[in-house]
Amino acid sequence: MKKKISIVILLTFVISIFSMTGQDVLDKVKDAHDNFKTEKSLVIMQLKNSNGEIREREFDMYLMHDGEDTLALVRFNKPAEVKRITLLTLSDDEIYLYMPAYRKTKRISGGAKNGKFVGSDFKYNDISLLYNEQNGDYDANLINETEKEYIVEIIPHESDSDYGKIVATIVKKDLLFEKIEFYNKANKLIKVMNFSDIKNFSGHILATRIELNNIEENHSTILIIKNVEFDISITKRFFNKRNISKPVLKYQ
Repeated sequence: MKKKISIVILLTFVISIFSMTGQDVLDKVKDAHDNFKTEKSLVIMQLKNSNGEIREREFDMYLMHDGEDTLALVRFNKPAEVKRITLLTLSDDEIYLYMPAYRKTKRISGGAKNGKFVGSDFKYNDISLLYNEQNGDYDANLINETEKEYIVEIIPHESDSDYGKIVATIVKKDLLFEKIEFYNKANKLIKVMNFSDIKNFSGHILATRIELNNIEENHSTILIIKNVEFDISITKRFFNKRNISKPVLKYQ
């Protein structure tokens, strides 16, 4: 009798392991880091060319959880050439960019989401990965699991996506991305994003250094996250396409 019970327990354990999908893993990552309502971060962006020369920029990133969606706003502070450039993400299909030089707000959609974000190696549709989400229509397959990591293959469905697949390595301990590899439609590795310098901000675990290496162009973009604040007094009205053109962004 005991032997039969042991076999049942073992089978239940094995079935539970193999029943987990790639989407389950991505959902676990999102749920593990949704333990806040709002967030504000100061981010240093470094653009590094093939000669090792670095140009530095600075922006604020604001996040807000609104049901199943994450609202995101990025505003550049310096240098002068990018000051007040603002990116607003309301959903997969609603992304807006304000360019102060033209005094215009334009919607980023379709193939335009494959464009470079303010001259960096990030595309507009890569930004969601900075807050532990994969946006858009896709399939997610759990292709490997070890004692310490999950490896998930993400296949975008959008016909105008530059990516044939994305392979994400996720650390089980903190359920954070460790590495993300981007492949083109010919299955060639074109970019690698690495996450490091894990820090605890009052119970919120974050990778504070993100380096995206563009293999094709021998160029990289490094993001260093500083001064993180959680649950700031910000409302949904802040995330409004009419708001992003204002010289000063107010919380309420």
